[in-house]
Amino acid sequence: MKPSIFSKLSDLMENISYRYWLITAAVVSTLLGILVFFGLSSNSSTPEPATRAETVQVMVATQDIAPKATIQSAMIKAVNMPKELVPEDAVTNSAEIVGKPANIQIMKGDIITTKKVLMDIRMAGFTGLIPSDCRAVSVAINDVTGVAGFAKPGDYVDIMVVTGGNDDRKVSSNLLLQNVLLLAINKTHIDETANTKGKAENGDTTKENKDSKETIKNNMSAPATATLAVTPKDAMKLVAGAHSGTLYLVLRPYKPINTFTTHTEFSMTNKSLRQPVANPTPSQPVYNSQPAEKPPAAAPAPAKPSGTVEVIRGTTITREGA
Repeated sequence: MKPSIFSKLSDLMENISYRYWLITAAVVSTLLGILVFFGLSSNSSTPEPATRAETVQVMVATQDIAPKATIQSAMIKAVNMPKELVPEDAVTNSAEIVGKPANIQIMKGDIITTKKVLMDIRMAGFTGLIPSDCRAVSVAINDVTGVAGFAKPGDYVDIMVVTGGNDDRKVSSNLLLQNVLLLAINKTHIDETANTKGKAENGDTTKENKDSKETIKNNMSAPATATLAVTPKDAMKLVAGAHSGTLYLVLRPYKPINTFTTHTEFSMTNKSLRQPVANPTPSQPVYNSQPAEKPPAAAPAPAKPSGTVEVIRGTTITREGA
């Protein structure tokens, strides 16, 4: 009977020395280590490099900027910041804000946004409406001189001054300024009749309607002024004209045919006043067709006889001869 496989293995293991076992174990462990290393290297995926955070360029203040101060290029600088930290309305280009006023106080290091800068100069309030080469000046008007309130802010008007009248025989008008921007006016046309009629048809008799009527009444009775945008030189002419005569607003059309007119003066004589005579003539005598009554002739004085003496006795006067 052939020896079994197990008996052969047992005999072989008994014949192997201890040193051989150590060498065999070292070789086997080395091979296992190599297998494990390559197995882990092949199975593990290569880690992706970390993505770089996306940045954007924003404008940052390099110093404190006071409200209404004009922003200069030296006051700001460009800084790259992570996109997730940048506001949506952040300014990314210096050209957008240089030369424009700050809306609020901007501290050093703050990110400049469109809300912190007056991107439109009209956002500065009334002063933002004044052209950079003009000044605002107000003049008094009424329902007649103010075009009945039809002139609205943003319209363009001509300014006419009228002098003379009353005791002066000559009345003159002069087109003082032309194509002037109307900035504001504190009285406008209100169709009070139509407004009241419409509310009456709707049965609106509430307290608000009464308050509205009272407001309209007060507005119509209040003194009116018009504020105009003129150059400093024209402002002096306008004020002088207001003191020398009556100013009239002449409302211009939306698209005038002639922007300016050369005929700016006109004068006329007030015929209702009595005109002085250059060489007065003496008045002619007036003759009556009826003869004037002559005064009664005085009685002739009695002739005094010569050689007599007047003697007075009581109330009797006699003459006696000498």
